[in-house]
Amino acid sequence: MALETLTASDANTFDILIIGAGPAGLTAAMYGRKANLKVGFIEQEIPGGKVVNIPDVTNYPGYKTIPGADLALNMYTQAIENGAIYIYGKVTGIIHKQDYHVAFLENGANYFTKALIIATGTTEIKLNVPGEDEYKNKGISYCALCDGLLTKNKTITVFGNNDLAFKDTLYLTDIANKIYLIIKEDKMIGNDNLINSIKNKKNIEIIYDATCVDVKGDGQKVTSINIKIKDKIQTFKMDYVFVFIGSHTEGGFLSNVSEIIDNNGVIQTDEYKQTKIPGIFAAGDVSKTMYRQISTAVGDGALAALAAIKYIKLK
Repeated sequence: MALETLTASDANTFDILIIGAGPAGLTAAMYGRKANLKVGFIEQEIPGGKVVNIPDVTNYPGYKTIPGADLALNMYTQAIENGAIYIYGKVTGIIHKQDYHVAFLENGANYFTKALIIATGTTEIKLNVPGEDEYKNKGISYCALCDGLLTKNKTITVFGNNDLAFKDTLYLTDIANKIYLIIKEDKMIGNDNLINSIKNKKNIEIIYDATCVDVKGDGQKVTSINIKIKDKIQTFKMDYVFVFIGSHTEGGFLSNVSEIIDNNGVIQTDEYKQTKIPGIFAAGDVSKTMYRQISTAVGDGALAALAAIKYIKLK
């Protein structure tokens, strides 16, 4: 759709438009409204992001424990009650112009904005084996910092052959009793210091040329996994399974602003969450970040919103 055919109106024009309604996006929406700006956020799934699917959040300040769905609802409600506008839909493209940006939706709608915050998050790459979906959050996890304490004195498996997997495995060594590190390839690939640290840990057993066949459980929790090692399938009694084989971003809509994305699909920002394109910001897991936690996403959302507010007021 040619930009010249678009018509801006009060209904489809915003000061700040946010793509994504996870913790980062909803926090940004709330901060934008506190500055008395017109704010909208676009989401194609249930607002709240991955938090919605966490049974109990135990590491978010202010709550000893809270169901993830409740925390997500609280964030969404706060954004709406502060006056942010929820737009349901899937963004298929954005265009950057000198003084504004346009977001195109799959349903044909388009929205103009002075500042754009991208907070679409990431999706973990799964093992795609029987039992994985059934036992997600019942012994299968994609976050060591979130669920590590649940593995105290237990036997666990980690799948992954990358620096992030190695860092998380080392984090878990001080909690779990026994760790099987499953490597699909015939050697470890990553930082030599991390690899050497793992090889020197007595409670880590590395298994090469191995893949997961399936995950078994009793209906409530994981009890075992079947691993194919070269051509032989072996069964391991197991308490917990961590999957760190990677993640991907839903970045197809960014094709017109591809200069802000690195080779891994991560949006590059400065310390204020500003990309190299003026007026476009990124927050949460989709941006360059060391840790992917609810609290760090909230912090990112606040930073991006404050930077966007400053950008608008200085224009």
